[in-house]
Amino acid sequence: MEMLKQKFKAQADKLGEEIKAILKEHGDTVIGQTTLAQVYQGMRGMTALITETSLLDAQDGIRFRRHSIDELRDKLPKANGGSEPLPEGLFT
Repeated sequence: MEMLKQKFKAQADKLGEEIKAILKEHGDTVIGQTTLAQVYQGMRGMTALITETSLLDAQDGIRFRRHSIDELRDKLPKANGGSEPLPEGLFT
């Protein structure tokens, strides 16, 4: 479990740096009546979700976090003796 926590933290730290860079460059960008900085820094009574999940590509099909389903089947960890990847593997 500790290894999973360390991998998750490393990924979160990396994404945190990406968000800081986005805010530095585009933090004053207005989205409707809301700035990007407001979205990332408190939401201030608004309902929203920022996520990086999937893309439906007309050529490649579904891509999840920039990977095809076949790529994920090969790359993600499987349970001992299992043939399909563990859903939790997406967080590593």
